[in-house]
Amino acid sequence: MALLNRFRGLVLSPSLLQRVNYRNASTETKSVTEEIYGTMADTDQDEVMLEREAIIEVKRDKSRLNPEHRNMLHKRLPYDEPKNEFHLTLTHKKRMFGRYGRSPNLDLDLGHLWPTEEEIAAKLEYDRIANPYGVLELAARERAKIDEKAKAIDERQKKIVENMKKLERWKADVKQRASKKLADVQAAQAKKEALIEEVRRHFGFKIDPKDERFKEVLQQKEKALKKKAKEEKAKLRQEKLIAEMTKKSES
Repeated sequence: MALLNRFRGLVLSPSLLQRVNYRNASTETKSVTEEIYGTMADTDQDEVMLEREAIIEVKRDKSRLNPEHRNMLHKRLPYDEPKNEFHLTLTHKKRMFGRYGRSPNLDLDLGHLWPTEEEIAAKLEYDRIANPYGVLELAARERAKIDEKAKAIDERQKKIVENMKKLERWKADVKQRASKKLADVQAAQAKKEALIEEVRRHFGFKIDPKDERFKEVLQQKEKALKKKAKEEKAKLRQEKLIAEMTKKSES
């Protein structure tokens, strides 16, 4: 307390006061300068951070898509500004609003989203021509289609069941035809061998089947057999015809 009273009673010289005021002014100027440069430094730092974030975002994008396509991928309005006259039309703006919703870059009065009387009339006329049937008639037509389809399925299933019943008979017919064909082949082969043996007996000695004499006699024998078979077939046909005529005359 005594020390404080001593300072209160102290009278400072003008030079000392000048030096004290100069120091205070320098301190205030320095603080203001530091504050200004600190604010500028903060601003520059923010700009550097924003630029850095932009560079990182560009490097992060590996899709290599155009900005418009990238915006569409992220459900955003493709263009920040109209690119052609079509982008200024109301139809395009309505379409963009329907796909991407509100956007600051989309200049559209929401009142224009409601259709005009002419558009409503045109839509009603289109529906009348494109869909001439009423709800009940459409339901009846669909029901008829379903019934027709179910009927076709039933008929096909019945046909499959009938064919399965005939399967055993078809298998027996196939086996019979195969057996008959095999028997015909074997008979023809046996007939051929018998004819060759007959030709060999004709010469009275062993002869090579490739010999021209053997081939000539074999050909004559084959012609004779074909002629005989043809005559027998004609005879059978004649006998059958006579039998039919006799039966008709008796009746």
